[in-house]
Amino acid sequence: MEPFSMSHDTQVKVFHVEDNGATVVVTSTDTAQPDRPAQVAYEQCENEEESTAVLNKFVFDLQRQGWVLDEPA
Repeated sequence: MEPFSMSHDTQVKVFHVEDNGATVVVTSTDTAQPDRPAQVAYEQCENEEESTAVLNKFVFDLQRQGWVLDEPA
């Protein structure tokens, strides 16, 4: 799965998977505070199917909160 990002105002979250698709990694930054280090969160899943479901849930929940999927570069 290719990395993708979502944004809300000055906040950006980048999602990607590691460990053969079993670990979801979310990196959160705020473009208004470039001196502040990025926060990284990990969600360990049993397999790629579970990580896909977790990513879909993250996207769904964030979109309900006003986050927008960014267009690929």
